[in-house]
Amino acid sequence: MANQFSFSNWVAMEALRLLVNKLEVAQFFNTTWMKQFEQEFAVGASVQVKLPQRFTVRNGLGYQPQPINRLTTTVNCNVVKGIDFEWDSIEKALQMERSNEEISEQYLEPAAAQLAQQVDSDAALFAAQNANNIVGVLGTDPSSTTTIMQARQRLFELACPWGQEKGMIVPPSVNTALVPALQSLFNPSSDISKQYKQGSIGKLNGFDWYESMSLARLTAGTWQNAVTIDGAGQSGASLLLNCTDGDTFNQGDVFQIANVHQVNPMTRSVLTPVLKQFVVTGNVIATGTTVTVPISPAIYGPGSQYQNVDSLPAASAALTLYPGTSSPNGLSGAQALAIHPDAFAMVSVKLESPEAVEIISQKRDPKTGIALRYIRAFDPVESRMINRWDMVYGFGAMYPDNCCVRLLCA
Repeated sequence: MANQFSFSNWVAMEALRLLVNKLEVAQFFNTTWMKQFEQEFAVGASVQVKLPQRFTVRNGLGYQPQPINRLTTTVNCNVVKGIDFEWDSIEKALQMERSNEEISEQYLEPAAAQLAQQVDSDAALFAAQNANNIVGVLGTDPSSTTTIMQARQRLFELACPWGQEKGMIVPPSVNTALVPALQSLFNPSSDISKQYKQGSIGKLNGFDWYESMSLARLTAGTWQNAVTIDGAGQSGASLLLNCTDGDTFNQGDVFQIANVHQVNPMTRSVLTPVLKQFVVTGNVIATGTTVTVPISPAIYGPGSQYQNVDSLPAASAALTLYPGTSSPNGLSGAQALAIHPDAFAMVSVKLESPEAVEIISQKRDPKTGIALRYIRAFDPVESRMINRWDMVYGFGAMYPDNCCVRLLCA
């Protein structure tokens, strides 16, 4: 008996396979919370995810109950992307490809590649704008493996789970500079499929290495004079600052505060003094001599169940923009990533599957959860066959403070 193929299922499955195999950054996003968007009832465009409760340890036998104080983070599913194309009846009769191989090469491969690039670029930008830890110099490529090891050290100091796979995703220029010297040190990928993954280099220092053009490029804000803390003892997800009228704080800017050191989230103590780094989570332009800037992570001082600094900022404590970069104002640079899957979440949802069309096929990748819908419908007025690919997805910040470090590049 001759083989029989379902074209409608094949086309969506093949495009989805091509798309997923091209992901470099998004593959390191956590998809655990995908199920929240698959409830029988509508959950809306955002889901509030509870982070684990943390406790402090008492001294002695005295009973000291601690409040249940659950922190939450938001996972948004608010990005709608698609690709559309069409052909008319004359083109179909005289010019169109016929075989599945030709259709895959001429249409599915380009569509999947472009959609994968969009997903990966969006994921890389989200990571760059929400990761507060940095190493290296903005606008300069790392010239030695020291920067790589600094990123590894930072993750270890902040209690990043070390048993799971982590990604080291670098731009081609960094790969060119560093990989030749490390070539003999790379181990084969831990998974056979990863050997064929786009951009895969190998495994080194606990990271799966990838070369990627999807990484984001950020531009630093501009501070005309010193920026300092306006009022001692501030905590939470924003800071009131003394500044100069017209200063700009760009989303993704990283700064540290004098004498405010990071603590290990488990020991809540400082082993190696490192000033805590914070990221600006929204664009702000100062319209006076003070400004309120949203930040991540929120500041929790000594005594808090969620303590992440050894002391709250002092009045007039100086901020340093992009520490490690001598003159960061207005500088741009690519943002490489040392990333663990618990840093960020990614969700993707299925869309309606209309029946009054020639072909409707929607598939979800079982590993990443990414859903892709394909519709083909005939327009009798124009005698055209309409084709469209649709995706809806979004991201959330889970534990970027503990599980992601940006490596500043040129």
